[in-house]
Amino acid sequence: METSDTPVDFETLCAGYVLGALSRDEEAAFEAMLDDASPEQQALYRDMQAVHDDLALATTPESPPPEVEARLMASIQEDTSSASTALRTDRAAVQRGAGIPAWVYQGVAAVLTIAIVGLGIWATQLRSTVQQQQATITQLEDEVAQQDELLAVLAAREARLVSMGGLDPSPEGYGKIIWAPEQRRAIFQMANVPPPPEDKDYQLWLIKDEQSPISAGVFHFNESSEELFFVVDKLAAAPSPQSNAFAVTLEPKGGMPQPTGDMFLLGQQT
Repeated sequence: METSDTPVDFETLCAGYVLGALSRDEEAAFEAMLDDASPEQQALYRDMQAVHDDLALATTPESPPPEVEARLMASIQEDTSSASTALRTDRAAVQRGAGIPAWVYQGVAAVLTIAIVGLGIWATQLRSTVQQQQATITQLEDEVAQQDELLAVLAAREARLVSMGGLDPSPEGYGKIIWAPEQRRAIFQMANVPPPPEDKDYQLWLIKDEQSPISAGVFHFNESSEELFFVVDKLAAAPSPQSNAFAVTLEPKGGMPQPTGDMFLLGQQT
């Protein structure tokens, strides 16, 4: 690897160790360094070893064509005598600790590092794809549950409908509420109404027989839409058989016992 008077960094030795290209002395030196390595250095070693193992498993040995093998064997025999002297010289150099040049290990270390980074980017992209798919699945499940709720209300024996029109704060707004008196469940649609501020919520009110309003739910959303459906699982009070009105006001976060804010929607049962 390097000569004895040249400092050897952890990354360079790590690449040679993973490739099995170090001398015994260099292996012992690296193993000693590994015992005292920092967590980052230990992580680098594990990553390089994992990439090396993956690359080894990814290759499939193939036998060369017979004519290619014959030419290679002839070339090897022809060069054997001339190479023996050079091999003896090189062996002596290796035994003196010259080894493979440091730049070879540094190059391999760079390749392994690039491979590790590439695997990290691929893993991040895969994780993002899985999260997006999971979000889509969750959205579809919510839509199916919402449709089931709507069908359950519509299937009730006496489903009632009240349409609500927009008032001054949002004249283009409108809404609908469908409720099943026997189940005291309702589906509420609100459209063309601006999203409430972070510290505010919309609150739905039931006003029966011109009495004090009764809260029927608190709602929050981030974007105005014509497909804002909300489920009211249990109305706090059953609507009146005679006269019912529904209103939507903008209230402090979490709602209020009685309306205090601007009224955005209002509808009367006819």
